[in-house]
Amino acid sequence: MRVVCIVIYLVLNLSFTTTADTWAPPKTKDYFSENNKFFVRIVPKKIPEKYNQWKNAKPEDKKYFTKTDTTIIPCHGIMYKLTLTGDSVIWRKELVNEIAPVNVFVSNTASYVLTFDNWYSMGHGENVMVQYDNNGDLVKSYKLEDISPFPIENYPMSISSIWWRCDLKFIKEEKFEICFHDEKDNMKKRIYNPYKNKFE
Repeated sequence: MRVVCIVIYLVLNLSFTTTADTWAPPKTKDYFSENNKFFVRIVPKKIPEKYNQWKNAKPEDKKYFTKTDTTIIPCHGIMYKLTLTGDSVIWRKELVNEIAPVNVFVSNTASYVLTFDNWYSMGHGENVMVQYDNNGDLVKSYKLEDISPFPIENYPMSISSIWWRCDLKFIKEEKFEICFHDEKDNMKKRIYNPYKNKFE
């Protein structure tokens, strides 16, 4: 009986300290540099409709599925340069996000891309903030603990996410401003230099 009471207490307590949230399915999206000379197209991870059927099918039945049914397309980015004759591809690379990033910023010279958070789980994981170079290669990946001016437990939280950001702002080519806010609406701003790969 005591165990049941403890479980009920924990469930009730959790309901008061976390809130539910909803996420729309991620979609392919273009993110432009501030000067509109470049953009990166983010394509979310795609799992074919018949993938689970194929995975659970008997060996003799797997032959009835096509490659399209069985191939998971990972999250990836395609960097474009806008030209008078059309958009030219600069690079195409797989990203570290499991599903897709939530926010993306492109340098005015396409020398770097910054991505923030993971779809369905803001504030969690190894890639809350990620920097890629001018070839789309990973430069550095940060956990929230690596960049936060507040203790993690001070942020508002929901079932899926840690809601840590109040703003993201491109200041100039070598300066990027990140605004953090805690549960009491205290705000702190940090400046990140993508060329030095560090906060000022």
